[in-house]
Amino acid sequence: MDKEAKISGIRYIFEPKSVAVVGASEDKSKYGYFLMKNLMSLGFKGKIYPVNRKREKVLGLKCYPTVDSIPHNVETVIIMIPAVHTLQVIKDCVKKGVKGVIICTSGFREIGKEGIEIENKIVEAAQKARIRVIGPNTTGVLNAVNGFTSTFVIISRPSIGPVSIIAQTGMFASVLSDYIITSQPFGLSKIVGLGNKSDVDDADILEYLLHDQDTKVIAIYMEGVKDGRRLFNIAKKVTKKKPVLVLKSAYSKYGGDASLTHTGSLMISDDIFEAVCKGSGMIRVDDIEEMFDYLKAFSFLPLLKKNRIAVIAYTGAGCVMSADACEKYGLKIAEFSTKTMNRLMKNAPSFGKIRNPIDAELLRQGMGDMSSSLNFALETILGDKNVDAVSIVLIGLSTAKELLDIDVENIFSKIKKKYPKKPIVVTTIGGKEIVENHEERFERLAIPFYPSLLRNIRALAALYNYGRIIYGKN
Repeated sequence: MDKEAKISGIRYIFEPKSVAVVGASEDKSKYGYFLMKNLMSLGFKGKIYPVNRKREKVLGLKCYPTVDSIPHNVETVIIMIPAVHTLQVIKDCVKKGVKGVIICTSGFREIGKEGIEIENKIVEAAQKARIRVIGPNTTGVLNAVNGFTSTFVIISRPSIGPVSIIAQTGMFASVLSDYIITSQPFGLSKIVGLGNKSDVDDADILEYLLHDQDTKVIAIYMEGVKDGRRLFNIAKKVTKKKPVLVLKSAYSKYGGDASLTHTGSLMISDDIFEAVCKGSGMIRVDDIEEMFDYLKAFSFLPLLKKNRIAVIAYTGAGCVMSADACEKYGLKIAEFSTKTMNRLMKNAPSFGKIRNPIDAELLRQGMGDMSSSLNFALETILGDKNVDAVSIVLIGLSTAKELLDIDVENIFSKIKKKYPKKPIVVTTIGGKEIVENHEERFERLAIPFYPSLLRNIRALAALYNYGRIIYGKN
């Protein structure tokens, strides 16, 4: 299959104008029911054709016995029926001139010899007809932009944003997408679960997302690598334009055994994979927590050309730990200019000494309240050409109402407009009510809020490390 056909086939899978659902149902115990409900409730505007030999209608839509009996153009087909029947469906798709197929059904490579034989025959038939196949053994895709999905787990409509996720498991297009929708501030563009990677793999999707204008940052959850050289070459092109985060599992013996039964994937040497990431510019993360931290940073903040960090902390321990974290993650504590130091000292009590990291409790004592001292500190240090980014560590006692009443919206909306190229990250240490209040308010302003100061610094380091790829090393 030539390169153009490969890419256009992927496009049909994410952006179809018409889709047939094989196994569509009105039975609320069937996955085919939930899939149909998702397609209709998420706002997909394309044509939907249910396919089920036993029904005349599904959710008010005319039902057809086979794909090739549909008297209209069908671009993409979603298969929800048992594995033993899928080859015949593929043959029907070939007759119909379908461009893309998503096989959600399991029971293929991951179960052994019999499943491998069925999967191989499906891929062979599809490739001869230039049909691209996602799966099998996956929930498939979610396109937040046009409302198209093949997931059979009921989810809410996501907010549209810059993040696209490639995963070897359907978990990301089902329960984790629901987690993202309900808890993460960044919006989604595309999610795809690749399952067994019988045809379409990570490199194929990366190549598609490289040209997708709705995608600004990409995350990958990967268990096995199908074609390491091709992944390396395509990732190297993508990372010159968009950050690519990779969470690679199945690097231990037990993880590898689990992956084999999960998606039929074989392990790749962790040392080799680490070299692939470093050489291609992909950013390797250790867990989902770190992945989401970076997605938030890349979605909200500009990249860093230099690594000089200022810290504003309303606790001495926060100053010390932030300095340690900067060294750990390869960042520098910025050296303030004489003008900045003099201005800061004028508003501190006579017994206190101000330097970076700034013990902002001294400024609060000198100026009377947290809002005034925070605004003053930000205005002063962000105007310093020696400062590239700021990490803020706030404190909050549930018994101290003033700490909850920081004028977040007024202070930070103005600061962001005045210094749009200088990233700001925030954490609050304190009572649950105050922490949750701050998280909601800051992230409403597209300022990343992290549960710990260590994660603050780690996120800024990710912006700097990727910035070195884009801007060059300094």
